[in-house]
Amino acid sequence: MPKFFPALLACTLLLSTAFADDTPPPIRVLLVTGGCCHDYTIQKQLLSKGLEERAHVDVEVVQQGGTVTNSKIELYERADWAEGFDIVIHDECFSDVKDIAWVDNILKPHREGLPGVVLHCAMHCYRDGREEWFNFCGVTSHRHGAHYPHEVLNRDAAHPIMREFGAGWANPAGELYWIEKLGEHAHPLASAKNREKGNEEVCVWTNQFGKARVFGTTLGHHNETVGSPVYLDLITRGVLWATNHLDDPRYLKKSSAGPKLVPKNLALGSKATASSEETGKNNFAPNAVDGNAQTRWCASNGSAPQWLQIDLGEPTNLKGASIKWESDNTVYKYILEGAINEGNWIPLVDESEKGRNGVHEFEFNAPDIQYVRVTFLGSNTGGWGSIWELSLHGDEFVEVDPEKAAREAEAAVLADVGAPEGFDMTLFAKPPAVNYPVFVASAPDGTVYVSVDKNGSLDRDANRGAIYRLRDLDGDGRA
Repeated sequence: MPKFFPALLACTLLLSTAFADDTPPPIRVLLVTGGCCHDYTIQKQLLSKGLEERAHVDVEVVQQGGTVTNSKIELYERADWAEGFDIVIHDECFSDVKDIAWVDNILKPHREGLPGVVLHCAMHCYRDGREEWFNFCGVTSHRHGAHYPHEVLNRDAAHPIMREFGAGWANPAGELYWIEKLGEHAHPLASAKNREKGNEEVCVWTNQFGKARVFGTTLGHHNETVGSPVYLDLITRGVLWATNHLDDPRYLKKSSAGPKLVPKNLALGSKATASSEETGKNNFAPNAVDGNAQTRWCASNGSAPQWLQIDLGEPTNLKGASIKWESDNTVYKYILEGAINEGNWIPLVDESEKGRNGVHEFEFNAPDIQYVRVTFLGSNTGGWGSIWELSLHGDEFVEVDPEKAAREAEAAVLADVGAPEGFDMTLFAKPPAVNYPVFVASAPDGTVYVSVDKNGSLDRDANRGAIYRLRDLDGDGRA
């Protein structure tokens, strides 16, 4: 018996070596991010963690350039800035960098064959008067439309990137880019309806830039989109396709429906006070930090200034904030301030001049903040100071089950809705994305059409109506 041991040991070693050799090195991904108008501090973590959960990749993140549009970041000062990486994800927003030599240095490794991924504001970068950056991206775009949720339609379900996504999906929060030109070597994969112009906008595509494969999407403005499983699945498949590894089972990990990491909302459940409250409608200050998107704080009248103040309980390092005002269409003027005590306020966000509508997401670096105050200064419609939810985040992430969270949120919305016996209810869209439905129609195939007029019963502004088409795309009984 002992004489067989060396042979058995040798076989074991050979088998172990063979299995070890079958595991390839991870794809080395460089994620470049930073610049204007987006919460890159959170989104870089959502992207890097999401990719590493889904694929055999190592992601290195470089966030530089602050929050302005004209930064020439330190990374691109080097001629060998991309050396050692298998692919670069461009998720930056530097539209006012117009140095031709600088842009050529960014494009050089891609011209030589390094694959790339371009996300959202990358399409609006490096406007140096030439077409070179647009040729790399695969599309030409100079502007975007309003913020609204929209449907993404799969235009090439046979393509390796798109074959897992069915006929389409819903983007929960969108900022659709207007595509002026599709590049000669670009291939559209998905599109979305431009509500303002009525046409379809390409929003996902592939491109060939010389020797390099490039995957691109204009989706990804809001954290809600970037953190969604379908978006992270899409980017993962784009990375693997661009590096020519999508059909290699050693690189694409099995999907997991388990808990995901999301930024911790530090304001949740904090002590909240306000200058006044609309007590007759129970719109109290704590409603703005209760985690329920259906409850809000509202001032007692339309006068300004009005303020909402949060006490975090102890000094905290803050990295950003999100404010969900009552109306996405109203331009609110306000300031956001922080303090270690209630007497020494420092500015965090200043929207006092032009104001802002849509989604209000901000990143900043504010150490040792215990008190946060939003001061409402007025609006373009005469609307009152009113906030559905104020969220604050730092460096901490928490695990959540997205499916469970979605079910609980849907149940909360549907709790006040009644339906005849024998009917099931599911949620398609909720305020403030949709409101004031004025009629409903249905087709023999089960498609339902809902007309929505955001003017309600009082206003008469043009271009505030929409017709929502509700379709069951995958046979699960949900629109």
